[in-house]
This record gives sequence, structure tokens and C-alpha cells, in this order.
Amino acid sequence: MKNDFRYISGLDIQSDYISVAQYSSEQDAVLLIAIQPISAAKSPDLLTNAETELRGLKNKFKFHSPNVVCSIPSEYAIIKHLCVDSDEPDLREAVQWEIAQQVIGTVEQYSFDFEECRNPDDDSRRVLAAAYRNDSVRNLSSMLKNVKLNPVVLDLDIFALINVYEANYKENLHFDTVLVHSEGEKTKLVLTKNGQYLDCEIFEYEYDSLEPATYLQRLQGEINRFASINNIDDGEGILRVMFSGSLFSQQEYRASARGFMGSGEILNPFRIISCKAGIDGERLAQYSPQLAVAVGLALRGND
Repeated sequence: MKNDFRYISGLDIQSDYISVAQYSSEQDAVLLIAIQPISAAKSPDLLTNAETELRGLKNKFKFHSPNVVCSIPSEYAIIKHLCVDSDEPDLREAVQWEIAQQVIGTVEQYSFDFEECRNPDDDSRRVLAAAYRNDSVRNLSSMLKNVKLNPVVLDLDIFALINVYEANYKENLHFDTVLVHSEGEKTKLVLTKNGQYLDCEIFEYEYDSLEPATYLQRLQGEINRFASINNIDDGEGILRVMFSGSLFSQQEYRASARGFMGSGEILNPFRIISCKAGIDGERLAQYSPQLAVAVGLALRGND
């Protein structure tokens, strides 16, 4: 398969499905999308199951290029906001030292990346750093290469959510926003403003006993607590709340999310970024919550 950097695919691997969004930078559009279920019955190992399903998916999905940006689950990452002296001569070394204080084992067992954040204080430099175990990164990269895909970037799923929100809702970026991403028995709350990651919380529940009213009641309590910890006003309609994830591919949850806490809506990854996959609007709206991370990953590969 030819390495054509005009095309890049976002690949989101969840415990029970894989979603793919192939993006064209020339057309500024998603050309192909796919959602492939993963059967846990085949193997207890997620990557083994994902590799099996990816092999089958490649027979049905036309990858114009092997280049992919793949998600890694944020719940297993170390994510920290750090302050470093403005005159620090080696920023990477300083960040590595800070991460070493947070990890179990040695810092050499972790891959890490960082970016400087906007900071009005000239006496220090604010840095957002993320670290992940090397063996997890190697195993994921190896699995992708086994199926002839080229992982150009591995990125946290929550950062991909911020990417897709930023691309499609520029007029709302100045608001404090909670991105609610619900998969299986886990919901991630991601706080963002002006396109920057601020904080993240995760809560769990039993899916079999879940229903919309009790879930949203629990969710409101979690968001109120999350906002309080971060000194954010969570008044009606002030805090923006956006929903994504497979839970909101279900009609009853999508309907309950609209207007939640005065501003709730389903995050539409194709609000500005167009989708030319030839799927009718109703079906696209149904499956968009499962594609949000994949689209954000594809956009990340175009940075």
C-alpha cells in the first residue's frame, strides 16, 4: 500500500468496537467511515481481538494510505500540568524529571510528550505533559504494523475529543466545556476551554442496570463535583456540555442529552468538517457519537 500523506485515517480502538474515519486534507473532508464490532469471545486480549477485526476490516474498507493515527486510552496515562522556570535551558529534561516523580518504576519505562501552554506569567512556562508505558505503546504499534498499517501518531482519546470539538465549534471555544464521552461501563469527563485540556475525571457504573434517567442524574452530580473542584460555574446554560461515545448512539440517550443542564447537545464531528462517505443524514447522526474520537485523531494527523 502506497504511503500517501494526502490521506490519513483516525483509528479508535474501544473494548467492543473499532471506528475508522479517513480524512483528506485536500478536500478537508472525511471520505470513508466504518464501525467494526469486536468480539471479546475470541480472546481475552483486546489487541489480539482488534488485530483480527482489523484484518477483516481491511478487506472491506479502502485505506487510500496505510498512515493512521490511533487512540490510546487516557485512563492508563499520566497527564500533568507542570510549571517550569522560564529560564530552564532544557525543557524536555525538566519535564522528564517531573514525570519521574509521578511514575511507578523508572521514567525510562515510559514514553512521554509535552506541549507548552499559553501563560500570562513571564516567570514560568506552563507545560501539559502526558506519559504512557513503553510496553503498551510498543504492543499497539506492533499490532498495527502486523496488519500493514503505519502508526504515524498515537494520541490519547481525550485529546482527540478536544481536537474534533475545536474543529467544529470554534464559536464556543471561549466557554468552559465538559466533553462527556461514554463507553461501556465508563464515562470520561474532559474539561476544556479555548482548545486547551484542563482536567479529566472518570466514573464507572454497571451497564446492565443503566437507564437514561438514573444515568443523567448521576452524571449531573459528577459534573457538579467536577466543576466545583475546578472552580467552574456550572449554572444552567453557562457550562457547555457535549456528548459522545457509543452510549449516545442509542436513541433514548441521545434524546435525554439534548438540553441537559441547559446546554447539552450531541457532539457532531461533521458539523464543520464535511463527511463524503455517502451515508444518509439519519444514520450518520446515529453513529456520529462513535466516530468523534476517530475524526479527532484523523485531524491530529493533519497537524
